[in-house]
Amino acid sequence: MPHNLIVLYMFSRRQLRIRVMQALYAFLSQGGGKPREGVRELLKSIDKAFELYCFLLLLLKETYQYALLDRDLGLAKNIPTEEDQNPNNRFIENEALKALATHKPLDTLCNKLGLIWNPEDELPKKIFIEFKKSEQYNAYLKSETTSIHEDVEIAVTLFRSFLVPHELVLQIVDERSVYWESGVESMTPIVVGTIKSLKNSNWKLHAKKIDKDDEDFIKMLFETTLQNNEEYAKYIGDKSKNWETDRIASMDILLMKMAISEILNFSDIPTKVSLNEYIELSKQFSAPQSKSFINGILDKIVSDLNKKKKIKKTGKGLRV
Repeated sequence: MPHNLIVLYMFSRRQLRIRVMQALYAFLSQGGGKPREGVRELLKSIDKAFELYCFLLLLLKETYQYALLDRDLGLAKNIPTEEDQNPNNRFIENEALKALATHKPLDTLCNKLGLIWNPEDELPKKIFIEFKKSEQYNAYLKSETTSIHEDVEIAVTLFRSFLVPHELVLQIVDERSVYWESGVESMTPIVVGTIKSLKNSNWKLHAKKIDKDDEDFIKMLFETTLQNNEEYAKYIGDKSKNWETDRIASMDILLMKMAISEILNFSDIPTKVSLNEYIELSKQFSAPQSKSFINGILDKIVSDLNKKKKIKKTGKGLRV
């Protein structure tokens, strides 16, 4: 496989909205403070999320490297079994995991972040031994076809079904950083995306978390939501008079405030995109019935804001 494809680690806009939502929720739950401090914490959480991303990739690499050691230990036994003497090297020859294991920039980056694996740590061994017993692993070994697609899919299975849910992995995550505790779930699709990108040719990890546009986006979304907190609360209150405001879930209110802020303050993001994004977030972070409620309230608010000509979109270069 040629070694030239660059895979960027980047937050999607939805993931950035989630980070802002979490930062706002924490900031407001703690009674507020200086918005500048809230922004600083938000940016720090993104830095820590990048560390978690690198840690998970490093652990996947170490698990694959234990598979190599496991094969070699079998060959070196005094009384090897037939399987030891004639190992099935299909997994060892996995092109996606070989690319990950030989990618020096990942090692360099992990060293800079202080993510150095202790050779005596048996977590990669424990993960691989469980994986080795699985139906997925054995079906992969027995498959009569070989392709980079199959290599990538089994690597994703190893990561998603055996590495991420492992109790020792979760324990390390909990102990390492308060910022990591709630990050594994949101980081999993990002790592999976990186693994899947290996099917193209090969990759180079680019240590860029967010670009300037995205940094400006999260700062502005955080700050404008805070600055207009009371005004947006009034918008919501006026359109939910059949509901007691104090009985509306705080997360629902926060999502609606963020949606209003984005619709009013980001001229390059279409209103429909903002509405759809926050409805999607409500499915993930709110009660099942919240989606319809939030959708209904926001529709009324947007209708009023349009009548008052308060929503201004540039129309050119609109982005998600």
